[in-house]
Formats: sequence, C-alpha cells, structure tokens
Amino acid sequence: MTVANKTDVLTKEELGFAGRLADSFIHSPLSPLLFIAMMLVGFYGLYATPRQEDPQISVPMIDIMLQMKGASSEEVSRLVVSPLERLVSEIHGIKHVYSVSDEGMGIITLEFEVGEQIERAIVLTHNKVQANMDLMPPGVEAPLIKPKEVDDVPVLTLTLWSNELDDANLRTLAVSLMHNMKQVPHTGNAFVSGGRSEQVRVNVLPEQLKGYGITMGHIAKTIKSFNTEQTVGSIEQEGKFHWVKTGAFLQSAADFERLVVGNNEGKPVYLRDVAEIIAGPEEARHQVTYYTGPAHQGEAVEGAQAVTIAIAKQHGANGVSVVNDILKKVEHLKGHLIPDNVNIEITRNYGETANDKVNSLLFKLTVATAAVTFLVWIYASVIASPYAAPAMLSRRLLVRSLLFAQAKNARSSGRKFVLLAVLQPSNAANIVSA
Repeated sequence: MTVANKTDVLTKEELGFAGRLADSFIHSPLSPLLFIAMMLVGFYGLYATPRQEDPQISVPMIDIMLQMKGASSEEVSRLVVSPLERLVSEIHGIKHVYSVSDEGMGIITLEFEVGEQIERAIVLTHNKVQANMDLMPPGVEAPLIKPKEVDDVPVLTLTLWSNELDDANLRTLAVSLMHNMKQVPHTGNAFVSGGRSEQVRVNVLPEQLKGYGITMGHIAKTIKSFNTEQTVGSIEQEGKFHWVKTGAFLQSAADFERLVVGNNEGKPVYLRDVAEIIAGPEEARHQVTYYTGPAHQGEAVEGAQAVTIAIAKQHGANGVSVVNDILKKVEHLKGHLIPDNVNIEITRNYGETANDKVNSLLFKLTVATAAVTFLVWIYASVIASPYAAPAMLSRRLLVRSLLFAQAKNARSSGRKFVLLAVLQPSNAANIVSA
C-alpha cells in the first residue's frame, strides 16, 4: 500500500470564487493603495458624521390643543376631546392616542409608529382635523397642532443666577441672551424657564364700576380696541411715499390710565377712575432657584434667584459643534450684554456627554480591531506556518498513529511491515507494507 506525495498548495480551480478573489488581492500591487484609500474614507466618515447622544430615529408625536372657554372638564371631554380622539385614531400609522381634559381646555397626544416621517404625520393630522371641524360644538376655538420629536430635546441649558438682581430682571436678560444665541447656525427651538415677565396689570374696582354703570366686558373691549395699530392707506407727497396708520399700541401704564371707558354727567370716565393700573413683573407662576452641593468648589450658594435658558439643535446637526459654538458666543457676550454681577452655570451639556460616549465607543472599537489583528497575525505567523512547532507536532502525531495502525494490521495478517521513507514536515509520508 502506497500513499503518494501531496502538497498543501491548491490549484485555482480548487480555490473557488472566494479563494480566487482573495488570491488576486494578495498578489495585486493595488491592494496597499486600496487599503490606504479605505482608511482615508473611514477617517473622513469619522470626522463628518454628526455626534449625537439621543438616537436619531423618527418617532413623531403631535399635540392637538383645544380650547372651549367656560366649559367644565367633563363637558370638554364629552363634547370636544372624545369625539375628536375617535376621529384621529383612524389616521394610518398611529400607535397610541392619549388625552387629558381640564377646565376650558383639552389636549390630545398622538404617538406614531417608529419610522413615520414627521412631515407626513403633520399633514395627515391637519387634514383629519380640518375635515371634521363642522362636527365641533359652538364655542370651540380652532385647534392648535404642535409636533414634537427627538430634536426638540435641549442640547444645552444655561442657568443665570445672581444675588443682586431679582428674577424679573434676570428673565429680561435671559430673553435678550437667548435671541443672541439663536444667531448661532444650526440652533433649533429655544425657551426661557423661570422668572417673571413684565406686564401692565389692571385691577378693576367693583364699587367704582357700579357707581359709573360700567361693566367688566366693556372695559376689556375698550382696552382691546385701543391696543391696535392698522394701516389704512398711503399718500405720495414731494416725491416721497408715506403709509397712513391709525391707532397705536399701548406702551406704558400712563397710556392705560388715559383710556376713556365711559362718561358720567357729560364728563369722560378714564380707566384710572375705575381701576388701579400697575406696571411691573407678573405674578409668579413658576420659579427657578440655584443651589450648590457638597462637590461645588468655591463659595456656597443657597437659593439664589435664577432663570434657565434651554436651546435645541436642528435635525441632523452635530450636537458637539453646535454646543461649542453657543458657548463661544456666550463667552463673547460676557462683559457686554452679560453684566459682572450675573453668573452663568452650565446645567446640561449635550455636546460634552455625546462626545464622551462617542470617544468611548471609538476606543472600544480600536481595542477590538487591534485584538482581532493580533490574533490573525498570530495565526498567520505561527499556526499557519509549515515549519511551526505546533504544526510539526500535530503532523508527527498523525503519522505515528498511521504507523501503529499499519503495524497492527500487519501483525494480525502475518505480513511484514517496512518503513521506506523518513517523514518530512513539507511532505507526506511514504508508507509501504509488504
């Protein structure tokens, strides 16, 4: 019995498609150039891909806000919210419908399936609501449709606090600062939380109204009619074009005091005669205060007046670069728009957390790639080598087992067993049995 010599090299026909493709790349001089090109494309993709913290998936949510002044929560639910809730649930792609009713108002929230486009969801909702406006009871105002998505989450929140200024002044400063921050490219929705807005409050005196025979409705109608400005025409004179306007917006408490709301015995009755006019901050509805914890380095702050500015980014924008540009803008405004007695603290930095998570992911990918490369190198240089010690050991064990098997068969049959060749690592053994 003879086993012929065989080599470990396969022919091109035996390699198959994958083997021939790999062989062509191994021996091609273009392979290093392709490798360098792919590395450059990868680095460009790493630089150009926006760094995000929240997953950029499309899960549209739409709020439908309804108002029916004077109606109780039960009436709003029965007459307005429930019928419209059944209608909008027929829209294709809706996953859940939620609703809440309160005195004079109600809100319906629509949650669409993952992957639905926000523009399509808005159009379908608007069409469904407008097509059924004739079913609304009298007294219901036009519904307000407001979409919500992932990019509405603020990427940066700045808290302005001071031990010298009150919350009204801080809010005025925050609104001005927010408008300047909105000039940064790729910024989205922004709002100010906390603080009291400036307003003119009219406190009507009931005993004075009764004495002059004037009603609350008449006062509200008078204020509304005087607080308007309209363009009624135009004139051209001496080569110049002029618009003709009537009325003017009320600017101060003195403008309100001079409003004529009626007459008594041939004399005009001014608004100051039947009401108290106060110009100043509005009544507090929500409040923001600033505290420092044990980890704070510096002077401790306990309950300082504060307001918070929240700003989001546009869809597809790089959160890290947007946040960095906003912070640069704020630093530029310090000393100009922002006074020295106002402190600014970063209470949420989407760019920093997103950058840390992306860098951590890249580090793990680099470690995994290096580990795989090392294992492949070990296999190629040690295990796959024909002169490697493990490979020689395995071959010797294989041949030795074959020799023992042949010798055992020869003894059992009474034949002689002769070894004619010495085993070589690169060749198979020649075994002859006689």
